[in-house]
Amino acid sequence: MMKRTFLLQIAMIAAATHAFAQQKTDVQAHRGGRGLMPENTIPAMLHAVDLGVRTLELDCVISSDNKVVVSHDVFMSSAFIRKPDGSDITKEEEKQYALYTMTYDSIRKFDVGTKPHPQFPEQVKMKAHKPLLADLIDSVEAYVKKHHLKPVYYNIETKCSPEGDGKFHPKPDVFAGMVMDVIKKKKITDRVTIQSFDVRTLQVIHKTDPKQTLALLIMNKNTFAANLEKLGFTPAIYSPYYSLVTPELVKEAHDKKVLILPWTVNEVSDMEKMMSLQVDGIITDYPDRLVKIAGSYQQK
Repeated sequence: MMKRTFLLQIAMIAAATHAFAQQKTDVQAHRGGRGLMPENTIPAMLHAVDLGVRTLELDCVISSDNKVVVSHDVFMSSAFIRKPDGSDITKEEEKQYALYTMTYDSIRKFDVGTKPHPQFPEQVKMKAHKPLLADLIDSVEAYVKKHHLKPVYYNIETKCSPEGDGKFHPKPDVFAGMVMDVIKKKKITDRVTIQSFDVRTLQVIHKTDPKQTLALLIMNKNTFAANLEKLGFTPAIYSPYYSLVTPELVKEAHDKKVLILPWTVNEVSDMEKMMSLQVDGIITDYPDRLVKIAGSYQQK
């Protein structure tokens, strides 16, 4: 059994190396590939690496003791999180568990991996917790080095909004500074994109770290030009919801040397459509599907 497990791991790593080398389109595992593994956890990220993903997409919030925590939600979601005692969090009480009001020692006691996820029935269930950004990076970097893989990239979203200032997170300059401090200490700035719907954190980083790769997340139906005007500068990446992507948008962005990175593309037909539109990358909950499709397009 041990020999079989070892051989299987070797085969997965070999496949990951081949898949990574074949990628022309940047395959990004949304929250580590939450269709397959508990979202924004270290096991999810390592599994995505095994699949041959080039970029790990994740989200960050700030704890009350000023730690950068990997989490999409700014509170403990009732959809898939359980309390330290194993009981479920109700919808009515979930916002009482705002991460910005909790120390990281208390945050990590909550179970984010054993409750069945209503949106992702195929997700593997396991005990897991919300990790620190620093710990997640250390784990991924060590895993990649151990298995002699190519370095992976990170696409990190700052989860903030004007309405949440002081309630769910610090002000954008403080938030941005904390995230940048981590990636600078880990010496991976050249492999990191900072993305946000909130233009404020992007504006701060554009000023303090002008060489940092930035991505503007888009859900609205405003024009490309209008969204860039609001941002105040031209980012390296424009990241719209996938249904907003058109041939005209791709051309307009590419004419300005801006990459197009749609999210979150989960159906095979939509992945194929995005590939046909020649987007530069795709964010998906199902990186296993996308790695195969990206490889097939590369071979054409």
